[in-house]
Amino acid sequence: MKKTITTLTLALSLFTTKAQTVVENFESLPLATNSAYSSTTGVSFTTGGASFQHKYSGYWSGGFSYTNKYDSATVGFTNLYGVKPLKGYNNSNIYVIGQDNGVINLTAPSNTVGGFYITNTTYAYKSMKLGDSFAKKFGGVSGNDPDFFKVTVRGYKGGVLLADSVPFYLADFRFTNNSLDYLVDTWQWVNTSTLGNVDSLKFFMFTSDNGSFGPNTPLFFGIDNFTTTQSSVGLAENKTNFNLSVYPNPFSSVITIQSDILTEGTISIMDVAGKIIYSQQLNEMQTTLDVNALPNGIYFLELSSAGQKTVKKLIKN
Repeated sequence: MKKTITTLTLALSLFTTKAQTVVENFESLPLATNSAYSSTTGVSFTTGGASFQHKYSGYWSGGFSYTNKYDSATVGFTNLYGVKPLKGYNNSNIYVIGQDNGVINLTAPSNTVGGFYITNTTYAYKSMKLGDSFAKKFGGVSGNDPDFFKVTVRGYKGGVLLADSVPFYLADFRFTNNSLDYLVDTWQWVNTSTLGNVDSLKFFMFTSDNGSFGPNTPLFFGIDNFTTTQSSVGLAENKTNFNLSVYPNPFSSVITIQSDILTEGTISIMDVAGKIIYSQQLNEMQTTLDVNALPNGIYFLELSSAGQKTVKKLIKN
């Protein structure tokens, strides 16, 4: 039997019981006017289901800090907390500044980070735009130097670094046509849902401008509206006493589902946030689905029967 998925919104009535999305805009965090979070004992700050690492070594030396310091003009390292858009996303009052190798730990298991808004700090932006005593002007004198400034987000689960990553270029001068070169100066959305189910994120920063002592570009970035989805469905593969086979995987347009159960069951396809996008009853040991309508990405197929369930990770490319 072959079924065709023609819409991605089937069974959405089940969504509210399956997952809860939390958008943390940091506005409720306690903060005096024109200041930034600083813990001399290196205590992380926790909000919205996530704990943001904060390191202190006589100064803020790593991780994250939240702030309401608005400075999009001052050049140099004295302006650690300003962002180029001046304020937070959608003109909000509080946003977060992160450093290279910063870690965000999720406070609940089985979470997916849907994404967040990101931008350049004033410090990094001015350094790349103008050059300074440590770093070069991006593009060089001719404007042809293929410079870049990138953040790569990686996920961890159970202490294991996952294979997938999400890159975002805060500056990119690698284009043959120099008119396409850019420095990010607004808040831009980064979709990290493709990392799947994680318990922490780590941010790695890379620049084309490196010297004998390491990167010359200031390794700072701003984030806001950190969005997590807390799901009650198991997105990891569960062990049960019945078998489920899905092939081909990765797939492009059609998948065949085969199980060893004889009783009726339910097949559900979920996205990485745990949202059910397709569901049907299974009354045969083998069925085929036409999933050509699904965008490329990561999905999870759940088979439930007689109080048992198993989940398989699917990849469409």
